[in-house]
Amino acid sequence: MFRYIINRYVLGFFALVVLVLVLIAYTGENRLTLTPVEKIVKAVVAPFEAGVSKVVNGVSGSVNLLSSLSRTAAEDEDLRERLAKLESENALLKEYEYQNLRLRDILEFKDSVSRSYVTVSASVIARNPSNWFQTITINRGISDGIKKNMAVVNGQGLVGHVINATVNSAEVSLIINDSSAVGGLVQVTRTPGIIEGLTDNSGYLKMIHIATDAAVREKQVVISSGLGGVFPKGLPIGKITDISMESNGLVKYAMVRPFVDFNRLEELLVIKSVYGGNSAASVDGGE
Repeated sequence: MFRYIINRYVLGFFALVVLVLVLIAYTGENRLTLTPVEKIVKAVVAPFEAGVSKVVNGVSGSVNLLSSLSRTAAEDEDLRERLAKLESENALLKEYEYQNLRLRDILEFKDSVSRSYVTVSASVIARNPSNWFQTITINRGISDGIKKNMAVVNGQGLVGHVINATVNSAEVSLIINDSSAVGGLVQVTRTPGIIEGLTDNSGYLKMIHIATDAAVREKQVVISSGLGGVFPKGLPIGKITDISMESNGLVKYAMVRPFVDFNRLEELLVIKSVYGGNSAASVDGGE
């Protein structure tokens, strides 16, 4: 009961204060000074006005801040989505650019050998991680006229040869396979030898059975000799990087760095048949 009475008095006091303030505002428009009573009321009420104003301004500021943060978060999310989309489109454009460069190289190579070989384009569709430098699988097979022992090249040079084919795919043994052997020829000196893969998976080749008096030097280009009936003559293989004598002292061998990057095989050409002359493909290199 006591609390109820106090609350009534408090409410009555605030109602009186509000009424006085209204009267002051209404009657004070045309007066330059306030009455003593009005001054006292103004002084008593001023702190309450300041507090109420501070609370109202604080609430208003918080609401504005929350609204601003909400808009900023929405704009940030929109920018992130747009950035992700642009990055995706840029990556796709880059892939098209790189693919066009690879296709241009292989088309130029195809044009350079078009008078000598009948070819069909192919793409690498599988590689075995456990024998990365041994074999690859391409998306051409018997239905495309692919047969065993057909040579495979790309825009840089000799890649390998088909070892088996199914209806729609074929397995290709790479020339860096340690069981591979290719008849080789030093382009400038016409020095013959056998190109073998290495067991260390270094990506290099070894040209063996080179006569001790052969004029073989570093940076000379090695091409396929055409001997053996699998690889046509004149296909670029690589450049000599080092020459050493075999342990028996009777013949030399040379280390050859392939033109082909066997870590990045994608678009290829399969040589289906040879016609006309076996003219060598144009390769930069020599003495």
